[in-house]
Amino acid sequence: MENAVDALKIAFAVFIFVVALSLAMFMFTQARETADIVLSSSDVTEFMDYIEVADTVGEDRIVGLETIIPTLYKYFKENYTVIFLNSNGTPLDLYTTRTNPSLWSAGYTNRYYEDNIDTKVCSFDVDEETRRREPWTGNTNYYKQNLDMFLSGGTFVAPSGNGMDYNYSDRNVNGWGTQKSFIEQYKDKQFRESLGEYKYNSVNSGVGQTNEVTDGEFSSGVGNTQDREKRVIIYTLLN
Repeated sequence: MENAVDALKIAFAVFIFVVALSLAMFMFTQARETADIVLSSSDVTEFMDYIEVADTVGEDRIVGLETIIPTLYKYFKENYTVIFLNSNGTPLDLYTTRTNPSLWSAGYTNRYYEDNIDTKVCSFDVDEETRRREPWTGNTNYYKQNLDMFLSGGTFVAPSGNGMDYNYSDRNVNGWGTQKSFIEQYKDKQFRESLGEYKYNSVNSGVGQTNEVTDGEFSSGVGNTQDREKRVIIYTLLN
């Protein structure tokens, strides 16, 4: 009888050990997957090859800043692209980046302008800003601070203290004429809002690996290629 009790105790201990080990392995796997996602989204060496712009989704509508501003404050949280265009379809200059094009991530170009390395900017996009190495990337508070200054015409001070500050009231740099802020310039204007999406190939390198662009083509010793879709919101200024 005593041996049977001891056997039950041993069996129960083994069962508890197996359950604990299984739970630990599950938690380790989840942690690794989460870490991979974080590394992928924050890696400035991620290469994105845009392959298709989809047709407009849904009906266009006419909106003002009361609609545009809340949309802008969600672009970095929900990771969609916001593009501004003039009435003739050309880019609406919002600001000029102060980052050095020679330091942009491999393969990145400013695809909205004829000169692909143009430093003027007409869009808000987390991936593009990260690959341009803008000083507010990587921290949601900095994204918000930058938008606050952009809309009101203030100065975003680079968190690193390297002097790469953005003075959004500088009329010689920004694209809103004689006004000192985006809000002042467009508070009485209307825009056509168009919704769509684009598809792109994303190749993420492993830790310590190198991505290279040769003759316009991406190559990597080891990498995972994924087809992704991203929402796009286009605001076209009306006359």
